[in-house]
Amino acid sequence: MRQRHGRRMKLGQAMVEMAIVAPVLVLLMLGAADLGRAFYLDIEVTGASRAGVRTAIVAQVTDIGVAVRSEPNNAIANDVPSWGDTGPGGTNDCDPNAPSHLCGDPSGCPPSVFSGTRIACFAVRTCALNNGSCTYGNWGTRPVSDPNAAVQVRVVYKMTPVTPAISALTGSSGGFFYLTADTIAQELY
Repeated sequence: MRQRHGRRMKLGQAMVEMAIVAPVLVLLMLGAADLGRAFYLDIEVTGASRAGVRTAIVAQVTDIGVAVRSEPNNAIANDVPSWGDTGPGGTNDCDPNAPSHLCGDPSGCPPSVFSGTRIACFAVRTCALNNGSCTYGNWGTRPVSDPNAAVQVRVVYKMTPVTPAISALTGSSGGFFYLTADTIAQELY
């Protein structure tokens, strides 16, 4: 009879240990998945910024916004709910055929532009190169035709982690953080 009682105690002890360890393991697994998703989105945001700069330095008549929004493939939808006014057809979409449109967000994509369903933003500005230093112009301006100029493209993504512990670590009230990529290149024209 003692042997049966001993087995029951060991089984009960194992169940208690599993009940204590299981939530920690699940939290670690979800945190690893969030971390992987953050790295993936950071790669996509960086690629979008580079694609925008690549397009901006080629010619004056190219649509930088299309290049930026098309690069993340399926990671960020190319629509107005995701990109806001920098989305396709928005007032800041960088369309060279619509002279009234600005080229990217005129404020440089600060956190205040992310409202509603908007999760992404891009901004464009130029700088005048003088003796190796850069004097930046305003955000939202198309690159100018000047071989002594450079262009900067910024892409920002609002990431909301799935794991509550990581959301709590962000320090923001909404539990999200911003992935930002800036790329600068000298213009070719």
